[in-house]
Amino acid sequence: MSDPRAFDQRNKEDFDQYTELLTRALFDIGANESLKATVAELSRLTGMHRNTIRQRVWPLERLEIIKENRRIEVLRKQDSNKKPVDPMVVLTEKLEAARIEVLHWFTEVKLAYDVAQTNENKYQSMVSSRDTYISLLADANKRLLESQKEIDKLKQVISILEAAQVEKSS
Repeated sequence: MSDPRAFDQRNKEDFDQYTELLTRALFDIGANESLKATVAELSRLTGMHRNTIRQRVWPLERLEIIKENRRIEVLRKQDSNKKPVDPMVVLTEKLEAARIEVLHWFTEVKLAYDVAQTNENKYQSMVSSRDTYISLLADANKRLLESQKEIDKLKQVISILEAAQVEKSS
């Protein structure tokens, strides 16, 4: 049988070789932004299986650090690409925006006031019309009542005349 120390030696050499491959591949990924900072890319560069890489925690941690550094670099570039802004321009733009907003709300208030005034005028006109029609109704009812009384008087006169005619003819 073979010596178990020989297997241990071979395993240690393989482990060291894979560690070296991982270190170089992580260095390449960190240096070259065109390479993705993923376990799949690391696996492709080293020739190791993804699960083998995942069993070692430190390569995953290093990939996360590379990703974070790339995010920070993107933000830094975006920040440096911005032109310096003149505070006077910013304040002037804010003042103009505030002026436009005040003008908008002034117009809205004016329109609302005009609508309220129109509605008030319509209301007063309706009240006046109502009062006029109530008065006209009262007059019409009064005339109707007087006409009804006149009709009743005429009916009585007719009935008296008919009774007198009946008496004359009899």
